[in-house]
Amino acid sequence: MRFKKARLIQLLILIGVVLTWSITTGMQDAVSPPDAVSDRLLQRIVNAKGRSLLNFDYNDEDTARLMKILYLERKGRPAWVGEEGSAVLAEKLLHLLKRSHREALYPQDYGIERIESLMETISRDKEQDQPLNPDLLIDLDLLLTEAFFSYAAHYSGGRINHQKQYPGWVYKPRHTDLVKTLSKALESGELEGTLKELAPRFHYYQKLHDILNNYIDIAENGGWPTIPAGRTLKKGMRDKRVPLLKTRLMAVSEKPDSLKETPEDLFDRSLEAAVAQFQKQYGLKQDGAVGPSTLRELNIPLEVRICQVAVNLDRLRWLPSELGDRHLLINIPAFNLEVVENGSVVMNIRAIVGKTDKRTNLLSSRVTSIELNPYWRVPRSIAVEEYLPKLQKNPGYLSGKNMKVFAGGYYQNRPIAPESVKWSRYSKDHFPYFLRQEPGAGNPLGRVKFVFSNEADIYIHDTSTRSLFARNRRSFSHGCIRIEKPVDLASYLLKDSPNNPWSMRSLQAEIRKGKNKTLMLPKAVPVHIVYKTVWIDREGNLNFRADLYNIDNIPGNLKLLRASLERFQNQNRQLRPGAEASGSS
Repeated sequence: MRFKKARLIQLLILIGVVLTWSITTGMQDAVSPPDAVSDRLLQRIVNAKGRSLLNFDYNDEDTARLMKILYLERKGRPAWVGEEGSAVLAEKLLHLLKRSHREALYPQDYGIERIESLMETISRDKEQDQPLNPDLLIDLDLLLTEAFFSYAAHYSGGRINHQKQYPGWVYKPRHTDLVKTLSKALESGELEGTLKELAPRFHYYQKLHDILNNYIDIAENGGWPTIPAGRTLKKGMRDKRVPLLKTRLMAVSEKPDSLKETPEDLFDRSLEAAVAQFQKQYGLKQDGAVGPSTLRELNIPLEVRICQVAVNLDRLRWLPSELGDRHLLINIPAFNLEVVENGSVVMNIRAIVGKTDKRTNLLSSRVTSIELNPYWRVPRSIAVEEYLPKLQKNPGYLSGKNMKVFAGGYYQNRPIAPESVKWSRYSKDHFPYFLRQEPGAGNPLGRVKFVFSNEADIYIHDTSTRSLFARNRRSFSHGCIRIEKPVDLASYLLKDSPNNPWSMRSLQAEIRKGKNKTLMLPKAVPVHIVYKTVWIDREGNLNFRADLYNIDNIPGNLKLLRASLERFQNQNRQLRPGAEASGSS
């Protein structure tokens, strides 16, 4: 790395010397206009300091470095402009940037006003037979290059820094070779196709992308109505709000015609079914009636829903490129674990996730083993925050709880009697003990634990408090994931073991022995813990859920979205009806 940097510095110094010599010997006046642009562009690149025009920062790399690499490889040749001004590819890039809100991005990030202004000035000079200003051409070329870098980085690896918004975010951003990507696009002339290769390849990513564009189409064509408050609407009733309810549901229904065939103000059976389907998608009680909670979800502004879909698409861009032919997918807002095999969900299990103040981490790893009758090694944070105060009040607190105390090494020494410790001497900052609960009925990990390495030290496990699975909102843990059917999952993951010795029956028999036992998986299985408040389920239905950890940050994106929609609505008014008012780029 140091050698490459040294070579780069030497090359930059050499170019600077050559350029300086060219200028001082009068050679500048002798070159053709394209050569003059190239020479001046190289001067600008070599002498550039700090950030470039958009203040774009990619993976803590200085944008100026990326610009230097690209233009040095091109020997100063502009990427987007020529003798006649901006090239066709520049117009294509501007078109993509202006429609970036359809990719869950925002045109305001890419300096489109400045790009358009430069293009208009250059075009006007050309029309008036004025000589093109080399400095304006260079400004435009550099701005377009940086806009491409920024757009490509956001498109492939996400626009939002989720690690800053969510301390439990463990995923690392994807790294894209932006210079290589742009060089490929310039060489092939396939700008949009090159960029689309950077998008996640998950099936549900594309489906959610289609939903985003459908919602934007609805917004650009007037949106959906707000339904006034009033009595609960039920089947058999007539109410002046029923037509508004039908219009609202038809806006996003896959079968809108089923709601058109009945009297406008009658709440009939087909409307009840449509309401029940809506309630299912939003995790509400499916009674087919429009009460306060259903009305509240119906009246969420369309712009908010668009932002919610956009931020979920952005989070998906952080996931690994390949999730695995067989993998576990845990969605925190859905309180659910799915086993996915070859693109199909083969097992769906209810889950309990971290409390709002003990959030479950978002990460990818691989399940390597299953522990039957596990020990619970009490995390230090729980030991000092929950157990220490109780032990200070009552040194005999652990009596009868099947727990052991260890001093010195990490569970290496013999356990000591809790009553022999003067707990009052210790605090959160000074606690040289480890607590461990032995296998048994009261163990909070239950009877099965799924082990996967991760820096957050969390895992999937059974639980001794199974009644919590009956709740709709299941955020009760300290960060680990508790699941309802651990033996079913264990049997499934072990199904490829040699001679398949671990059936459901044999696992249950082993568990009844009460002894701690570790079973290695025949092949590690990827596990992904994600945060999707919007997703497509296995039946193809769109689902929304509450933002459990309040990390969607919708208000921060609304202003940008409104500006984008307003700009497009203004443009569409100048087009013939239907010319470019809908569809995705």
